[in-house]
Amino acid sequence: MATGIFKKGSIEMLTLLMLQEKDIYGYQLIQMLSDRSGGKLTVQEGSLYPLLYRMVDSGYISGRDVAVETLHGRKRNRVLYHLEPSGRERLIELKAEFDQVQEGIRSVFANSVPIGYGSEEANEPSSQALSAGSEKTSLLPQLS
Repeated sequence: MATGIFKKGSIEMLTLLMLQEKDIYGYQLIQMLSDRSGGKLTVQEGSLYPLLYRMVDSGYISGRDVAVETLHGRKRNRVLYHLEPSGRERLIELKAEFDQVQEGIRSVFANSVPIGYGSEEANEPSSQALSAGSEKTSLLPQLS
């Protein structure tokens, strides 16, 4: 499962993404997120609903009460959420930010020693790297 910091910032974007397809109930959003992520992203109702309420307050989405019949034949009100034009704009902004962060993270990995390299020397800059100035040098230690 995804950990807190990555997941927390992504749920708003993913919720808006799914709402652009169709109007959805909160519980459906939880199920769709889990299904589409292959179970890697799960959200508790207690986390999703406050987010939905904040997005309604911000004007990104709207909600309307719909009477739904339960399995036992009773009527129950549920909120059907709808993406508003400002929510589409917000989704575009969030996706651009996500792409920028993802590109930055990839760049840091590409310009760093491999994970698990295990050499203490890899944590200390070489004199060659320090004197290189603006030239790009390999961060891997030279083998003799």
